Amino acid sequence: MKKLFTSTNSAEAGLLKSRLEEAGIACEMRNEFVAQVVPGMAFDPEVWVLDDAQYEEAKELLAAWQTPVPPAE
Repeated sequence: MKKLFTSTNSAEAGLLKSRLEEAGIACEMRNEFVAQVVPGMAFDPEVWVLDDAQYEEAKELLAAWQTPVPPAE
């Protein structure tokens, strides 16, 4: 299991998790609700890839997801 992504925005982490799952990559979110339970502590949501063999594919999907799409001409 490897951590792929951390964000201060749980919606962003959730969207990435959904995209990975659609691609058949098993993953989970961590720290999604910790900040609500422990006020004042900084816990950012994380996305973890469960199968190390899928980590490189997940990194490629993450890179493609983070690359801005140029506007259509």
